[in-house]
Amino acid sequence: MRKITLAFLLMSLSLVAFAQKSDQGYAGVYMTKENFINNRLSYKINTADKGDKLKFIPIADWTLTIRIVTPDSVQTFKRGTIYGYYENGKVYRYAPPGNLYAAEDYYRVEDDRGLVIYTSEFNGGSEYYYSTDLTAPIQLLNLKNIKRDFKSQPQFVSAVKRLNKKEVHGELAKRDSQGNFIINKIYTQSVRK
Repeated sequence: MRKITLAFLLMSLSLVAFAQKSDQGYAGVYMTKENFINNRLSYKINTADKGDKLKFIPIADWTLTIRIVTPDSVQTFKRGTIYGYYENGKVYRYAPPGNLYAAEDYYRVEDDRGLVIYTSEFNGGSEYYYSTDLTAPIQLLNLKNIKRDFKSQPQFVSAVKRLNKKEVHGELAKRDSQGNFIINKIYTQSVRK
């Protein structure tokens, strides 16, 4: 009886490990804000399957169109029709036009363990952006915006000023030796106590 139980346990563990590894090859779109927040893809494909692809139309034509291609269908998602997309472990959030703080684009979520930190390879080169949560407006990560958004949190603003002591572009996006954003450590300690 013990041998059967042990064999079943080992088989179960190998299936779990396989499922975790294969999840890295998935791509899809989040149709709604709720799906995005809860990490539930509305349309999902396995990019390891022959013919399954997520295509982001080149930024040069500025259509911001996403296509999910399978051997028997093509789903087209024009800008503004989805909240974001997922591709091989990376999550992107759409920012609509008319946003005062960030240009229309899909912003890659770099960290969401405090402030949500984003990058945009198309609009900002190496610039970093943030939002206070996954639904708040995306804006440039700079001292001016932090002061405005957290004027009621002087301890946080003061610590961020020390982090940005050189006032050099990108200072607020510094990472520690483990690769974590320092600003999110400060945020967790001073704002989200």
